[in-house]
Amino acid sequence: MFYVSGRQTATANTEIASVCPPVADRIPVLRGLSYTAGSTAHNAYVMGARGLTTLVSFTDAAGTTLELAKIDPGQTTAGEFEALAAGDWVCYETRYGDIEVREIASVSGSTITVAAVDRQVDVGARVWAFYNDGDLNSVQLPLAASTQVDFDNLMIPGGVNRQQGKEHVVTGVGMPLLVVVDNATNAGVLNYASFEWMESSHEYYS
Repeated sequence: MFYVSGRQTATANTEIASVCPPVADRIPVLRGLSYTAGSTAHNAYVMGARGLTTLVSFTDAAGTTLELAKIDPGQTTAGEFEALAAGDWVCYETRYGDIEVREIASVSGSTITVAAVDRQVDVGARVWAFYNDGDLNSVQLPLAASTQVDFDNLMIPGGVNRQQGKEHVVTGVGMPLLVVVDNATNAGVLNYASFEWMESSHEYYS
């Protein structure tokens, strides 16, 4: 089973994000990535979800707030629950079953403000928390300036393994996997990110 994102770009200093949707009983794996940077080197961050919560109130299309059942669905390496904050990343399932990804603009109580959602989000919809790029659940890939960089044989699974999370191990089964590129100073192009899903029996903790 394979999933390949389309070509994505954005204005300089606007991060580029691509998400591999979750598949029940399977683990998402980033297998390839192609990126063309501008005259500034960029970094890509591959992020497994650190926590899962749900929506407690309906959000209509073009709405900008998501009220969460828990504002602290993920944990630190010490096992303490950590509240989401501005600049963190989440993704959520819409009423139609697709997945949208957003960066948090602000937090008030258990409600996060994001860029307008594209489609309606129902009560009970799953919301996955990735927190900030560069956090404990991130694998960083350097992207050299003024060239196309192709990673053709990656094997980066979703979830948070023992080396990353210490006391906070998160299974990658049934979870999405997020790729965020900082796209700093000079705009670049994410040509594609390719993913596959492996069987949950292949999961490992190192």
